[in-house]
Amino acid sequence: MKAYNAASIKKRGDGREFDPYLARLDPKDKAACIKCQAIYHNKHWSLPKQTNGTRKAVSSKEVVKKILCPACQKIRDHFPMGVVTLKGSYIKNHRDEILNLIHNEEHRAMGFNPLERLIAIYDQEGSLVVETTTEKLAQRIGSRLEHSHRGEVQYKWSHQNRFIRVEWERNLEPAK
Repeated sequence: MKAYNAASIKKRGDGREFDPYLARLDPKDKAACIKCQAIYHNKHWSLPKQTNGTRKAVSSKEVVKKILCPACQKIRDHFPMGVVTLKGSYIKNHRDEILNLIHNEEHRAMGFNPLERLIAIYDQEGSLVVETTTEKLAQRIGSRLEHSHRGEVQYKWSHQNRFIRVEWERNLEPAK
């Protein structure tokens, strides 16, 4: 049996090898996004505290660098890391509910990681397509759709990079 120690365990990367947009900032740096006000500190991004339902702007004394966060860069460059495709006749009658679910899931995910955002939602050949900045948000949307609206969901992960394609389908049951 092989003995495991610190030298024999291969250290997992920090994800930058798959995501070219992740900031290569010094862990001691403080930075703020000029568009969404997200703050980088202690190697992670967070949103500033909210006051009266609006985000508090970060003062220039608190932050060393003003940059564009990875999520805002992906939105600007239209670089999705997750694509959710919704198909079936069920969507036509429940479109508003489904869109609310998607936006609520984005809001919930941003509470954990402000880099998890929607890039675009659009119709394509009878399907609804949702593009996300992270593969995790796409996975969460697919899981939430399956749980709330039933249907069939499939997850297709890319083996070369961090990208997921989620396909959800539900058709209306025929009237009896």
